[in-house]
Amino acid sequence: MKNSGNTKDICDESKPQVNVLMKHFKNPKEHEEMVKSLQIGAEFDMRPRGHYLFYGKDMIAYKLERPYDQNRNEFLRILSNFMSNVLEDTCPSTWKKCKRPFWEELIFTHLPHVMRITPDQNQIQTFLYQLKMFIQWLDKRVGTTWFTVVDKYSKEAVSDLKVCEHVLNTLFLRDFPQIHQKGFRPLQTAEIIEQNFKECTKHLDSLFEVTSIIDQITVLTEFNSNKTFYVKGLPTHLIVPGLIMSGAIGRKSGTLLWEWFQTEGIYPQKGRKYLQLIVRH
Repeated sequence: MKNSGNTKDICDESKPQVNVLMKHFKNPKEHEEMVKSLQIGAEFDMRPRGHYLFYGKDMIAYKLERPYDQNRNEFLRILSNFMSNVLEDTCPSTWKKCKRPFWEELIFTHLPHVMRITPDQNQIQTFLYQLKMFIQWLDKRVGTTWFTVVDKYSKEAVSDLKVCEHVLNTLFLRDFPQIHQKGFRPLQTAEIIEQNFKECTKHLDSLFEVTSIIDQITVLTEFNSNKTFYVKGLPTHLIVPGLIMSGAIGRKSGTLLWEWFQTEGIYPQKGRKYLQLIVRH
């Protein structure tokens, strides 16, 4: 058992480890404040563990400055998801210890991974703007000096991430053309796609890198095997070599070309080294 302030990490190294955080309240008022913070954090899906770690209070304070700003709320949702769900127990202990790879992974890998399908396709620019606003606020609040680094990464990322956003939205609109309409029923469309996928005799769900474009055919290289696949049905007017695509392909009996069936994520080349951690085996 390791003590950390007024919280405790409980684990038995002889068994599969599950970390449990315990907080002891000094008085009823402290408990009431925690309950209120949990309610506020729930508005941007911050896990309860975030309230016990260094970033929880800062995120709550930042939200309370503009409690009804939906763009700020969405930004905090993505950031807290990255710190609580992706980094989890490897999350740095302070903002000053985040280091450059922290911001690089957040921008080039996590952001496109959690990107939502929106009518205006403006989530990338909105997030990067919100991130820079937060970093300016954070540098003043805790004495960090991250703005120059984050601003540099943001400028490097914006054009590539816009391509990712455009490709992702195009593929989803191809499969779910009524996605932005009221009464949209995704399950019915998904069932049709699944049925077509089952008609394929060969299937592969993995990460692929775009090698080249030949007329209307996209040449993909699979991460694990380094095998080449010739795929039809992708928006070749948008896709560029080096783009990384996560999804499922299938090939029907008697055909040479594969078809793209399911899109899970579109990533820039700079996110590759962090994507290696989620390659399927």
